Amino acid sequence: MTAVFTIAWRDIRATFASPKGCAIFFFFLGFMGVFFYSFLHTFVDITQRAPMYGGEAPTLEQLLRALFYNLHFILVLVIPAVTMSSFSEERRNQTIRLLQTSPVTATQIVLGKFIATAAILALVLACSSVYPLYIKAFGNPDGSLILTSYLGIFLLMCAQLAFGLWVSSMTTNQFMAFLFTMFGLFLLLILNWLAPSFNSGSLFEGVLKYIASTDHLDMFFKGMLTVNDTAYFVCFAALFLFFTNVVLDSQRWR
Repeated sequence: MTAVFTIAWRDIRATFASPKGCAIFFFFLGFMGVFFYSFLHTFVDITQRAPMYGGEAPTLEQLLRALFYNLHFILVLVIPAVTMSSFSEERRNQTIRLLQTSPVTATQIVLGKFIATAAILALVLACSSVYPLYIKAFGNPDGSLILTSYLGIFLLMCAQLAFGLWVSSMTTNQFMAFLFTMFGLFLLLILNWLAPSFNSGSLFEGVLKYIASTDHLDMFFKGMLTVNDTAYFVCFAALFLFFTNVVLDSQRWR
């Protein structure tokens, strides 16, 4: 495990020693701040108008769900930026050869890269907690909803990172890695909306809905944990980490 954490620490230091690390923080927290201000302004406006029109005022839980759902969209852009250089840049500079000829396995390299990217984004997520905590300070939303929502976002993030690492391992072009990762994650995001365009009730429609990542977040955003949804993200991450390991092993023997 020492080799894994050595690789992870090297990547973490490299990220924060470059403008890329600051850009990731600025983009993620900046966009989330814009969404937060917009949703909070709308929430206050609707709450004030609801009694005049006899409508029902939104709850703080609904405000939080809207915020977390949009976190999903932000990750579609942030994850590719984090993973695009993980392997593609190392392959382009031939530094991947140094790792592959050193006494470390492909599995250790993959796990090191995965832990590094997950740690970077976990720190970003931790900083973003200022927004729901602000709501918590001035209201009384369900605390379990905040915790399970962040757990769901973290599991989603790990699954997306594994996919991004796999894409990055197959190309030397960072831009192509970014585009293909973003396209794949966006497709996973909208699959549940595309599924009804196929025969209703068909097996293919059911498979598409299960593969889609959006539906698996719903229970987390309602403050509940389910084995099925947790297993989806864990298995998704494990599958693409395995694929990445296979790609690296095949490159080692070329």
